[in-house]
Formats: sequence, structure tokens, C-alpha cells
Amino acid sequence: MDEEGVEEYRTFRPFTRDSLFNIERRIAEEHAAKEAHKLKEAGDSDDSEDEIEEPSHHEPDPKPNPKLEAGRKLPPSMEEGASKFVGRPIEDLDEYYHNQKTFCVIGRDKTIYRFNATNALFILSPFNPIRRVALYILVHPLFSVVVMLTIIVNCVFMTMTEGPEEYVEQIFTGIYTFEASTKILARGIILTPFTYLRDPWNWLDFFVISIAYLTMWIKVLGNLSALRTFRVLRALKTVAVIPGLKTIVGALLEAVRRLRDVMILTVFVLSIFALVGMQLYSGGLRQKCVMNWTIELGPNITDEEWLAFVNDTDHWWKEGDDYIVCGNGSGAGGCKENFTCLPDLGDNPNFGYTSFDNFGWALLCAFRLMTQDAWESLYKLVLRAEGSAHAMYFVLVILLGSFYLVNLILAIVAMSYDEQQKQDAADAADEAAERMEEEERREILSQMTKSPSDASFKSDQYNSDKAEDKERVSLTSDQSGGSHLHPNSKKRGSVSLPGSPFAYRRSSKGSQFSWKKKPSGRATDRQPLVYQTLESLPLPFADDSAAVTPSSEDLCNFPFHKNAPNGRRYSFASQTRRHWPDARPPSRRSSFASNVSRNSRTSRYSVHSPLDPLKKESKMDTLFNFTRKGSQRVPDVVVDKPRLDRDNDSVSSLGSGCVGDKQKMSPTNTFLCPSPTAANVDIKDVMVLKDLIDHASGHRRSFMSVVSVQPEAVRDKLMNYLCLWNCSPNFKKLQYFVSLFIMDAFVDLFITLCIVVNTGFMALDHWDMNEELKRVSEFANLLFTGIFAAEAFLKILALSPINYFKDNWNVFDSFIVLLSLMELMLEALPGLSVLRAFRLLRVFKLAKSWPTLNMLIAIVGRTMGALGNLTIVLGIVVFIFAVMGQQLFRDSYQRYNNDSDIGGGMPRWNFDDFLHSFMIIFRVLCGEWIESMWGCMRVAGYSCVPFFLLTMVIGNLVVLNLFLALLLSSFGAESLQRSEADDEPNKLAEAVDRFKRFGAWVKVKIIVCLKVKLRRKTKRPVIALSPSSSRPELNGKEALADGQTVVGNGKAYELHQTQDTESLSPNKTDAEKGLDLPDGEKLPRRSSEGSMNKDSKSMLGSEASSSASSLSESEKDIKVEADGEPEINEVDIVYVKEPDDCLCKVCTRKFKCLTTIEESKTGQLWWKFRCFMFRVTEHKYFETFIITMILASSSALALEDEYLSERPILKAILMYLDKCFTAIFILEMLVKWVAFGFKTYFTDAWCWLDFIIVSLSIVLLAAESFNLGDLGAIKALRTLRALRPLRAVSRWEGMRVVVNALIKAIPSIFNVLLVCLVFWLIFGIMGVQLFAGKFHKCVDENNERLNISIVDHRNQCESQNYTWTNSKINFDNVINAYLALFQVATYKGWIDIMNDAIDSRQPNQQPLYEDNRYMYMYFVLFIIFGSFFTLNLFIGVIIDNFNQQKKKQGGSLEMFMTDDQKKYYMAMKRMQSKSPQKSIPKPKLWIAGVIFEVTTNQMFDIGIMVVILLNMITMMIEHEGMIPEIDEALKYINIVFIAIFTLECVLKIIGLRQFYFKIPWNVFDFVVVILSILALSLAGFFENFFVSPTLLRVIRVFRVGRVLRLVKSAKGIRTLLFSLAVSLPALFNIGLLLALVMFIYAIMGMNFFMKAEEEYGLDDAFNFKTFFRSFILLFQMCTSAGWDGVLNGLIARCKPNESCAEYTIATMYLVTYLVISFLVVVNMYIAVILENFSQATEDVQQGLTPDDFDMYYEKWEKYDPDATQYIPLDMLSDFVDFLEEPLQLQKPNHFMLVKLDIPICEGDMCFCRDILDALTKNFLGTTETPDIPQQTEAETEYVVVSSTLKRQKEHYAAKIIQKAYRTFRRKKHGSEDEYEDNDEDCVDNGDAETVVVETTSSHASDTTEQQKTVELHADSDIVA
Repeated sequence: MDEEGVEEYRTFRPFTRDSLFNIERRIAEEHAAKEAHKLKEAGDSDDSEDEIEEPSHHEPDPKPNPKLEAGRKLPPSMEEGASKFVGRPIEDLDEYYHNQKTFCVIGRDKTIYRFNATNALFILSPFNPIRRVALYILVHPLFSVVVMLTIIVNCVFMTMTEGPEEYVEQIFTGIYTFEASTKILARGIILTPFTYLRDPWNWLDFFVISIAYLTMWIKVLGNLSALRTFRVLRALKTVAVIPGLKTIVGALLEAVRRLRDVMILTVFVLSIFALVGMQLYSGGLRQKCVMNWTIELGPNITDEEWLAFVNDTDHWWKEGDDYIVCGNGSGAGGCKENFTCLPDLGDNPNFGYTSFDNFGWALLCAFRLMTQDAWESLYKLVLRAEGSAHAMYFVLVILLGSFYLVNLILAIVAMSYDEQQKQDAADAADEAAERMEEEERREILSQMTKSPSDASFKSDQYNSDKAEDKERVSLTSDQSGGSHLHPNSKKRGSVSLPGSPFAYRRSSKGSQFSWKKKPSGRATDRQPLVYQTLESLPLPFADDSAAVTPSSEDLCNFPFHKNAPNGRRYSFASQTRRHWPDARPPSRRSSFASNVSRNSRTSRYSVHSPLDPLKKESKMDTLFNFTRKGSQRVPDVVVDKPRLDRDNDSVSSLGSGCVGDKQKMSPTNTFLCPSPTAANVDIKDVMVLKDLIDHASGHRRSFMSVVSVQPEAVRDKLMNYLCLWNCSPNFKKLQYFVSLFIMDAFVDLFITLCIVVNTGFMALDHWDMNEELKRVSEFANLLFTGIFAAEAFLKILALSPINYFKDNWNVFDSFIVLLSLMELMLEALPGLSVLRAFRLLRVFKLAKSWPTLNMLIAIVGRTMGALGNLTIVLGIVVFIFAVMGQQLFRDSYQRYNNDSDIGGGMPRWNFDDFLHSFMIIFRVLCGEWIESMWGCMRVAGYSCVPFFLLTMVIGNLVVLNLFLALLLSSFGAESLQRSEADDEPNKLAEAVDRFKRFGAWVKVKIIVCLKVKLRRKTKRPVIALSPSSSRPELNGKEALADGQTVVGNGKAYELHQTQDTESLSPNKTDAEKGLDLPDGEKLPRRSSEGSMNKDSKSMLGSEASSSASSLSESEKDIKVEADGEPEINEVDIVYVKEPDDCLCKVCTRKFKCLTTIEESKTGQLWWKFRCFMFRVTEHKYFETFIITMILASSSALALEDEYLSERPILKAILMYLDKCFTAIFILEMLVKWVAFGFKTYFTDAWCWLDFIIVSLSIVLLAAESFNLGDLGAIKALRTLRALRPLRAVSRWEGMRVVVNALIKAIPSIFNVLLVCLVFWLIFGIMGVQLFAGKFHKCVDENNERLNISIVDHRNQCESQNYTWTNSKINFDNVINAYLALFQVATYKGWIDIMNDAIDSRQPNQQPLYEDNRYMYMYFVLFIIFGSFFTLNLFIGVIIDNFNQQKKKQGGSLEMFMTDDQKKYYMAMKRMQSKSPQKSIPKPKLWIAGVIFEVTTNQMFDIGIMVVILLNMITMMIEHEGMIPEIDEALKYINIVFIAIFTLECVLKIIGLRQFYFKIPWNVFDFVVVILSILALSLAGFFENFFVSPTLLRVIRVFRVGRVLRLVKSAKGIRTLLFSLAVSLPALFNIGLLLALVMFIYAIMGMNFFMKAEEEYGLDDAFNFKTFFRSFILLFQMCTSAGWDGVLNGLIARCKPNESCAEYTIATMYLVTYLVISFLVVVNMYIAVILENFSQATEDVQQGLTPDDFDMYYEKWEKYDPDATQYIPLDMLSDFVDFLEEPLQLQKPNHFMLVKLDIPICEGDMCFCRDILDALTKNFLGTTETPDIPQQTEAETEYVVVSSTLKRQKEHYAAKIIQKAYRTFRRKKHGSEDEYEDNDEDCVDNGDAETVVVETTSSHASDTTEQQKTVELHADSDIVA
């Protein structure tokens, strides 16, 4: 922008009638211009029909400036003059609107409001006083504040149980009406942009107000409570008013938009599951156990009597409130004695709401399974009714529906949030940068006015103004940092330099500058060694070869940058981020630093500039292009630094800094010197100097303090004495000594130990604590309070308050100390035990020295900021649904409560008041919706279903997933690094380090003593060195033989000796030489040469132990350089051919006799035997055999169930088998010992696992032989045999990968687990203080709690002979509290715990219904912090670990590729996996040919698809208990469908002949058709089958997958399915691991709990009696479902208040299982899905998917029916036009094909891969691509003779030769007419344009030509 532009931009112009006239004029002009353009285009099109069209490079349409959007604050650079125009209409600020009728108004708070300049309501012009007043009110900040307060007050009124008075409602309506009418008066209604109803938020208002008036006036409508419910949506208006909320809501709406595809997929998958469920289980859940009628009525009864008996509910088996479901199938739940299972009795379970009887209920069941809400009860019902084999249905629904689809929703929400966050961060950064720039500019301006050289500025102003309108100087910088002046530059006036050096530097990168004030620790630039005070002026760099002094204007406009808050300097490079390709293009008029200035007259970038030459230079850049020859230069001490940062931060090279002769030396500037170059200073000196200066100054000086030196104010004096404590020197001395003590690392260690012990004492609190312990606890509390208070006091003394309180941890410490002291003082007052809870916060002091906890708190803290807004959104959502629920269902609940006929009694979970409504909605957010919904449906009917489903989808699946997404994003890698790179040294680590050093010192002393003593005793024998053994030992390790590899710092180096050693032991290998290698890594061995004779073996022992200093001459050249970055080396693995040595080096060295044994005949035989054994173990069948044995022994374990004692033969077989297996495993171990030697065997972790398991078996065998089998300890050992299957892991590749990944994640998982425990400890101790002893209650003999009117307290209870008992899950001590909290965190069994807590009164008092209802808040808080945060951290940690593993494993190939190359490489890899199929030949017979054409047409497929979907719809209509008419009709419809499918099958067989059966789908269709026909004819026969044929029809639905490819808009769904396909292998491996864990736990469970009572969660179908039942129970619990019931069942025998072993075993068993399966393995599932989904989305957005390649080959078949892989050249143009997007090249595509340079083979054929390759490159836009090896098949003869480009050139050459020849002939004969016609035929476009063609290296030729120009001009030379 030129100067006028800047001026115009900085001013605000009032909006007047002239302004309006100008706008109208501009609109008319633009309209006229458009018309003219149209006419011109019409004229041009006639002329240019023959010309080749080129894409026009017209400018993109202008866009509104995002910084000047309505509703945003004014940019900082514009704020200056804005205050005068507040509330007044001004001309639009954004140039985009210069030809639209708009104007702006700026509010008090600098917000921009945009209005339409047309008449509002057709009468009010923009200059009308009424409209002006409305405008003023509307833009006033108080207006929105009042509206906001009104909404909040209104919301409070809405929560009231009794509705407010009528007049209150009228007042609110009045205020809203006033708000709406003000907006309408100011804006107009709807017709033009920026009017009232053009804003969607106003629709909401308008709707709410209209409804308010409707309900007020039209009383006839009755009670419109349903409509009035919408008033609650007013709460949403808060979103429009609070700025931060809009982004969160934006992310939510974006997520909802993207969820469309997932929703479609989900509904589709759920429909299929619902259909399958309906076919299988329709009516199945109504089977009941009925008492045998023969007992009561005798055998001879009539049908009527029998029916009456069977339908009488008193004769059904009932437990609790529910009738037991039973089944007659195998594995189904049976009935007890004297009961029989009968079908179709009574209602379905759960008040009739759980069934598969029709499609609606079945869909609800499927959705319930997908959200995993109380799915265990449905699972149990179905398995009891149908048999345990049906668990497979649930496995599929849970794995596909629940794990996959629900987490896809999470993935999409996370992606939307992430993008939204990036956008916000970028906006915030831009704004902050601009603000800094503006502030600095103002500050410098103010400094300039005070500056002593004022006069020179003024004198100079004249010159600079004159030069104003001349062309600006342009500077193009080359890489050396020198600069060349633009030829037409003019001189400009300069300002005399103030006598000071400066800190302004120019970068060698051209047009990027950094203004750096004070050097910080992480410098990224040259640092002049200048005195600090002088670093504040914007002068050019001294050693700049072409620097000038800036003119005053430049100085005024110079954007100075203050230190950024984090202490890193703000560099201009970061300012000009907008030049980098990854930055978002800024707005046109963002500030005068905008970079797309349209007014800029010259493009000022040279070729050398690293910035984009297409972009125009910004105003800001121009400001600093002050370059003049011979300007005054100041030499400077400059440090040349290497480039530190990745981001192209300014890096300068040293220039020469000398003063020009003509210029005078400035007398004030002592740095000025005539030396030619700046001194080059060593970086280390600078750093030292800098540290000294930093240290001396103590803290950074501010800019102001440097500039203005004022006398010390009174305030500063007070500050010094009161806060800094700068008093007498004696006091300073005292401070020094105190700080020496209190800041010591050991004191820190002591304090940390105190915190741990103190936490221990707090955790000792429990119910019924004895007096002694209470006293000790009280004393400990006093002691620790004293210690912490003393620590705080001494620290304050040592540091002085101002420094002490700078550290947040110290503030936290002092706060806790204050609270503890307050608590001690106020102990006597009642009700202050709350303060005791604050003591718990001491636990957090651990975070100081525990990095993970610190990081976690930091993450929670950081997330809290972002969560603030999200919590408000969550609050609004919960509030709206709670109030809606209350308004909609409250009356129904009241009726239900009062009317004893319907129900009687208010349910505990109700919508009666706001607290209960809130709790129901909160429970839905936690994922428990179905039970509350049943309760609601009983009370209010079916209207509850949509309400709950909506709450579930919006609240749980979207908003709550946003919560999780936010956590995951704050858990990103950078947060981990940020906490690790904490500058504060960890004192605790220092203390531990001191101990370590002391230990090491002691160890060294002892070793030295021992060595001295030993040396005296023994004299060393002298050994003659043979050449091979003459290698010295280094560090106690055997030296390396020539050519061996040493590994150092991740690099492998070869060692080569200068002289060849004559004889090397052929058997000597690296591994034998004691070379240290990581576990499990094998080095390549040399295969043995020659016979293993005595001599070669004899050298093993003769080793030298001479020291490293005595290197012989021949070995001096061995060098190992192990520095530099680790490199990835591609290594060919050479497998080991023979075993290691028997004995280690030390043995052979110490005991010489062993060497002789080794050399003897026996020794050699032993060696041969070992080699044989080694070959055995390496044989592939050996592993296979062992795996078979492992699986067999595991299966044998699974057979040892409760019924084993009833089968003695099986028992005996299993016993012998067990002995056999043990023997086989012992033998395997011995063989491996012999083969590998002990060292190799025992250094492998998997071998250790084998060893331990085999040892267990040996101990068990021994115990059995001594008849000790029944001992408790031995029984426990038998349980450990369950670990045998683990041995399979190491032998199974896929599983090993997963386990290795898991093992690597264990440290971080363990860390998070510990942090969870600490977090939960606080809630646990709080729970103990709140609820200890309060869960006891008085129950009668039926275990029912007695009413308080009967029993009030414990003594009364015991005196009346009732039972005073405790709840199984309680808060009586911290351990019990942990278990209770774990149940709450997994939402299992938490309702009972909450009910107990809410009913509790005081210890030993009988609980009262909802006496303590505000205790709900304790649980809500715990769920938010203990469950949402901590449990989701597991996912965070696992995903993070995943990404780190991926980075490590990122193939070496991909590390060295650019992004483009990677894309191309991926595309090539995909391409190579496909090849063209031979298409099915068309039959010769005419009729068959017609059928062939029909059946292979796409439309035929789509038609059949429609029929399949119709068939599905008819299946949905089926339901239990249909009337006969519908049943009959459906039968006929079904016959029609079967006929259609049979016809399809027959037609296809005729058309495709034998090829029909080559397509898997066709085979499937064929089977379905045959079975359907059989089912029709043999209806009765098929009913007894497990799978009814109708079920197979459902599977047909999956054929939709085939049609999806044909639907263009289904790309999103294809992506989802594609990501599922990509995830499948990984998910299968994780599934295997989960199955393995379940297998092991099932066997352990069988051993432990075989005899458990069948109570609570255990019954006859779900228990640990057999392996299969244990397995299906564990599958249910892997999602944590129903584990509370199982726990209660396992500990049913335990008496309350007594310790019992079962309790401990059951708790440990279940909790470890849940942590492993539910928290770790299942979260790995989630991690894989998130990972692959983002990968798949990326693939679709960036590159080509496998789908596109499939499509290519499908189209290829049409052109190459015989799959020759070639098509003729003349068909190429048609073929690429026939393809689908994205590979398609539409006609005319001739020049495009020439440009692609496609190779042409013999016979003018084009190869399939070459075409695809060229199209791929064209789509990806990659030109420099790595050569990917092509896997061309050997049989295809691939001979390239030309290419499309070459052919084009040949044509032109030929044409030109022909033309030249003709011209020659013409001249010769002189007759022009003869050849004229031919000329025109030959050369079509004699004067066509030049086509420039970029081409890439094709696979045919190795030469790469960067640019080939083809001149299509007949008379010109050919350029090629």
C-alpha cells in the first residue's frame, strides 16, 4: 500500500448521504463493466474457436477481511482514532463491501457491528433519528449485559419447582420484546443481508417470543406446556453473547455436520443387527419357569384349567421383582426343581420394554448394546433364553458397534475440535502479534518525541516528505547477505544516529528482520555484544554492507517487539510468519503490515529471495528497505551462530562493518572504529559474559526503566523494605545461612518424606478407630503442621516475600499451611471439619518432585482453561435438558406419586425438581440412559424415548466426546515435553544422586582394597600370544576380531585391521567374544570353515588379559568413531549356524582344566552333540510341535471344571496328559539349554517365562509324588498353570507385536495408575470423613431396610431382634473407599453406593430416604475429576505411546522423503498390489450375449440392490404376534422376492457361464437362493435348525457395499469402511490378546471360584463352574459391565465387618482383570481406531485410495478384455476420458497426454502401469519422485520405443520438414497455387502458440529433462 492508502486506512469516515451516493455509483459502474465484459466474451468466442484453450489465470474473487468481520474487535492498529466514532455510523471498514450498501458502527468495547444501508422496515433510512437511537442502544455494551442478566435470572426462575407468577413471565417477555424490536429497528427484518432474521441466533429469539405471545393470548389452545418448554432454549442465547463459547459451539456444529456419514453408517449397521436379533430372538424373552401343575391339580386337567394355571403369575418363579427367564436349548438357563420352562407367557422383561419382538424394540436393544448401557442384563436374558452359543451375536455387536462406531464418533469430534483449536490459536497469535507491534510503535514514537536529537528529526521531516511519493527502495538479498540496490532508487534523508550501538539485525534471508531486545537463553540469531541500555533503538545493523540510517517515518512506523511473556524474544521472523507456506493467508487490510497489498506497485522480490516471488511485499517489509550506498556503518562485535531453530528464524552471516571515509566519526559513539571487519568472538565467551550480566542484574530490566531514570519513589522504598527485605548487611548474612539450609536438596527430600508419611497417617482414618491410634494420629497432624509451617517460614525468611511468592508452588504451600493453622485454632467450633479436607491437598505437594503428577496437574490445569468454555456449554446442555425434562414430565411424576392405582410413591430418579432432573441428565451423560428411560416410560409413556435418545446422542456422544477430545489434545506430545524441559532442577533427584554417588564411592574403595589383596597373593602366569589371541581386552571385554561390528550410539562400525592375522579361529563369533548387545539381538556369525579340529578349539581359552595400553603396532589403526546422530542401517540378517560356547570366558580363564576337557575326544563329541541339538531347535517343525503342545495343555486345563470329579476316566486321562506335557516341556527346556548354552537362554525374557512355568510344573509333580497335592500352597501353584498359554505369545508374530507395544507402554501406564491412585486417595479420605460408619442399617429377615418410624438407631434395632448390618461396599476405611470409588468410576454399582450416601444420617442411626441429598455433589465432582479425567488419561497415554512407537518404527525409507514423494510412494505401493483382471468373455450365442450385457451393466446391480433393500423393509414389518392377514401377505411378498433372486441367479449363470462361480458374492447368492427355495418347500424341517434361512437374507444386505462405490456422495462412508478395513489386522491382534487374557483369567477363575454361591451377578448360566461359562462372564466384564454384581456374588459368604480371604482374592482378581482388559487392552482398540481413522481421512484428502485403483482396473477391463496389460495408442485419449475422478482427463486431452510423456511400446501400445503412473503423478502434482522399482511381470515383453512427448516432437519435425521441402519446391517451380491446398492440410496451425511442457522422468528413460519446450510455430526453430 502506498502512503495515501495507509492514511485512508487509518481514518474513520462518518457515513453520510454522499457516502451512500458513492456506493450506488460504484454499484452502477460495476454493473456496466460486467455487461461490457459479457459482450466482449461473446465476440471473442467466435474468433477463438480454432485456438487451443489455455486455462485462464484470473484473480480469485475478493473475500471479506476476516479481521473486520461483524462481531469481532477492531484490530489493534485501528483502535487509535476509534473512540471519537463510537456509536456513530461510519463507512464500511472492509474494502470488500465498498460496492455494497453497508455501513459499520463501532461499539464502546471496540466491537464492529455491520448494518445494511437500505431502509429498515421500508421507512427508516440510515439517517432517521429513530434508527440512529436504536443503533446507539444496540451497540452499547450495557445492552448485551442487561440481556445476559435477564436470561440468567429467567433461567433461575425456570428451575423453580412451582412455576413463577404470571406477571414475572410477562416482564421477561417484555424485555425480550424490547430487545427484538430494537434490533429490528436498527437492522430491518429479513430482505437484505445483515438484517434481523439473517442471523440464525435471532431465529431462536423470534421463535421463543412468538410462542410466549401465543400462550399468553390464545387461551383456547389450552395449556401449551409443551410449547412453553421451548423457553428453555433462551439459555442458548448465552452462547451468542459470550465470545469464547462460539468456538466450542462451532466445533460442536462442525462435528455434527461431519457425523452425518457416521450416523448413516451407524443406523445401517444397527438396523442389520436389529434384523438379525429380531429373526433370532423374537418372542424368546417371554419364556418363564412355571410350577408343575401335576403337583397342585393332578395329571388329568382340561385345557382351560391348564391355561388358567399357567397364566397365573403366582405360579411363576420370581426372584426379587423380576420373573426369571429360562430356555430349553443347550447351555440355556434352566428352572429349579418342580418347575418347567414354557414359552410365550406374560410380558417381556423390564416392564415389557426389553425385547426383540418387533423392529423398533430390536433397534433400541441394538442401540443399547452399542452404547454399552446395562447391556449385561440383556446379554444374560438372551443367553438364559437361547443358550450360551448366542454369545457370538453380542461379541460382534460389541466389537463392531460399540468399539468401532462409538469411537469413530470420538475420532470425528476430536478432529473437528483439533481443527477449530488450530484456527483459534492462529487467530489469537495474529492478534497478539499485531497488538505488540502497535504498542511498540507507540512506545517508540513517545520516546522519539523526548529524544535529544529531536531537532534532527524535524529538519529531516522535510526531506522525507518530499521523497514520499517517489518509488521506494527495493532490496534483494542473496544468500551471502550482500544486497543489490534497485536501479531507480532515490536517496532519502537520514536521521543522525544517536550515539549508541543497537540491536537491530537484518537476516540473510531477505525481507525478514528480527528486533531482539535482550538476549535470552535460547538465542536463534547473532548477538551483538552491546551494553544493555543501548539495545533499544531501531538502527540498521553495523556490519550490513548496505545499511542506511532510517528516516524518521521509518522509525515512527517501526514495529518494536517486547519480550514475549515466556522470556523468548519476539522476533520479526515470527511476525512475518505469513510468508511461510503453512501460514494462513492474512486479510487484505489486516494492518499496514499486510502482505497482499493490492496497491503495491512493484513486486520487490528477486530470484534469490526465499519468500514466494508471487506474493507482493508487505508495507512492513517496505518500511525497512532503507538502503543507501556509503551510509554510516557501525562495527559491532557479532557472534555468528548456527541455525538453531527449525522454523526459518533469522540467521545472519557476518558482513564487513567499516566507517566510510567521507563520514565523520561520531564523538559520542565509542564503538565506532575504522576497522574493516567486526571482531569474530567465540560463542562460549559471549555466553559466559551474558550469564554474568544476567546474573548480576538478577532480573530483566524493563524498557521503561532503561529509558527514564527517575529518582526512587516512596513506593519503591517501601517495596524494598517490606517485600524485598533489603535491610542491614547482618540480616543479609542471616538470610544467606538460612537459605543454605532450607534450599538444600536433603531438606527437600525430608519434606517429601514428611508429605508421604503425613498422607499415610491421613489414610489411617477409619470407622471405629481405637483411642490410642486417634491420639497418635492427632499428634502426627500437629507435628507435620509444625514442620510444614517452619519450612514455609524459613523459606520466606531466606527468599524475602517478593521472591517467595513468585513461585506458584510456594503460594500453594503457604495457603495450605494457613488453612492447617486456622483449623488448629478453630478446632472447638463445630462444623469446621470441612477444613480437614484441605489437609489432603498436601498430597499435591508431591507434584513438585514427581514429574508425572506434575505433568498431569499441568494438563488438568491447562485443560481447565479450555474446559471453562466447554463446561459452560456442558452446563447449558445439562440445564436445557434438565429444565425440559422437568417441564415435560413433572406433572406425570406428580400424578404417579399421588395415584396408588398406577404406581404409588415417587421413583428415586425423577423429574420432580431441578436437582433430580439434573441428576438424571448427568447420569445420561455418564452413559446410563436406559434404566432412567424405563422409569420415565412407566410414568409418562413413549414420549420419553425421543427425549432420552436426544440427550444421549447430544450429551454423551457429542459433548462428552468433546471433553475427551480436549483431554487428548492437551495430552499431546508437546505437553509431555514441556513438563520435561522444566528449567527447575529437581531437588529430589539431586538428593538421590548424592546417595548414589556415595554408594559408588564406597563400592570403588572396597573393590580397590580387594584387588590389592588379591594381587599380593597371586602372580600372573605368562602366556605366549598366538596371532589370533593377541588382541587385547578393553574394559574387561574381549577385543574385536577384524571385520567385526561394534555398535556405538546406534551406528554400526566395521573394524578393519591393517595387517591380516594369519589364522583366525573359524568358530569364534562375535557373540562369544563378550560383545555387549541388547537382549535378544543376534549378531551375524561366520559359518564354520574346515573341520572342527583340536587346534581351532584350543584357541578359545588362550586369551590375553593385557591392558589396553599395550596395543601392538599392527592394531594401532583400529579406530572406532561413535559420534554423530544415530543412523538407520539396512542390515541383511544372517542366521546363526551353530551354538555359543558352553562356558563363559571367566571360567575358561580361571580354570585351565576345563580347556583340556573341551579339547579331549569327549569334549569334541559333546560339541557335535550340541551342534545337532542346535539344528533340531532351529528346525521349523520343532516350534510347530511345541506350539501344538502348548495349545493342547491349555485345552486340558480348560477341561478341569467343577464336573470333573463326576468323570473319573477323564480325570485320569487329564492327569496322565499333564505329566506327559510336563515331561515334554522339561525336555524342550533341556534341549534348549544344550543347544543355546545358559547365557543365551537366560538372557531372553521369553525363555525366562518358559523356565518359570516349567519349574512350577516340576514342583507340582514332586508335590503329587509325595502326596502333598491338597496343601493350600500347592493348590495356589496349580492355579498358576493357567499362565501356560502365555508361552504361545512369543511364538505368534502378530501377538508378540502387540505385547511388545504393551510392555513398552507399561512404565507410562503404571505412572498414570499411580497418579490415579493419588488422585483417588484424596476423594477416598474425604469419603471416609464423610461416610465412615454411616452405611450401616437395620434390616428384617428378608434383607429389606426398615422404616425410620420402626427403628431409629442401632440400640433400638438390636433390642427388637432385627439385624444391624453394613453395606458390602462402604467407606469405612481407605481400602474400602478405593473399591467404592472404582465402582463409581466405572459406573457399575454406583447407584446403590449413591443411594446409601444420600440416605445416610449419623453413625449408628437408621438411614432416612434422601436425608442428605446434597451428597450427590461429592459423586458428581468425583466422576468429573476421578473418572472423566483420570480414566481417560489411560487412552491418552496409550495413544501417545502408540505415536512414539510409530515414530521409532517409521521405515528408514520414508524418513528421507519429502511429503510429495511419500504420497507418490504410497500410491505406487498400492498400485503394485493390483493388476488388471482378465474380463469375462462375451458368449457367442446371441441371446446369451444379450443377457450378458444386461447382467454386467451397473444399472442391473443397482436394481437388484433396490430389491434387496425392499426385502429388508418387508422383513422389518414382521413382528411377534402378527395378525394372520399380515402374516399371509408377507409370505406372498417373500415368495415374490425369492422368485426375483432366483431369476437374477439364473440370468447370471446363463450370461456368465462357469465364470459365475469365480466371484465370491455370486456363490453366496447362489447358496442363499437354494436355501430359500428349500425353506419354502420344507418349512417345518428347517425350523429346528440353529440358523433359519431367513437369517441368510439379512446377510445379503452387505451387498450394499458393492453399490457404495457407484454412489459419488458416499465417499465419507467409503472412508469409514476403508479405515475399518485398514484397522482389521491390528484389531485382530488386539482381539487375540484380549482372548488370551480372558482365557488365562477364565482358568484362574475356575480354580478360585468354582464353588461360589449363585447370588447377585452369578446364576446357573453365569458362573465359574465351567470354562465356557467363565469365558462368557469375563467377556461381559471386559467392558466393565456387571462386575459389581459378580463381586457381590463372590463375596456373598463374607460376613460384614469381618475379614475373609475370599474378599481379598475376589477383589484382586476382578480389579486386575478390569485394569488389564477394560483400561489397557480395550483402550488399545480405541487408539488403533483413532489412529487409522485419521490416517484414512488423510489418505482420502491427500492421495489416492485403493478404491480409486480398483475403479481404474475395472474401467481398464472394458478396453483390454484379455488382460494383456496393453491398449493401442489411439484408444488412449478415449480411455483417460472414460475413467472416473480423480484420475480422469476429460477431452480435449491431447496436450495433457503429451505433457504426461507416457512411454509407447512396440506396436504403438501403451502399458497399463505406465498410464496409471502418469495419471497418479498428474493428480498428486509430484514431479521429482523417487524411482519406485516396478514389478513388471516377466512374461509381458516391455520394450519402449517412444513416448507421447517424443511422438509429438517427431510429428512437428516431420511437418516442418515437409513444409520446408514444399517451400523449396515452390521456389524451384515458381508455381505457388499448386501446393497451396496441400500446405493447409499438412500444417493445421502454422501460427499456433508455444506450448511449454513440464515433464517428469519416465520409467522408460533414465534422463530427467526439467523443462521441454515445443515450439508449435512452423517458421521458427525447434526447441526441444
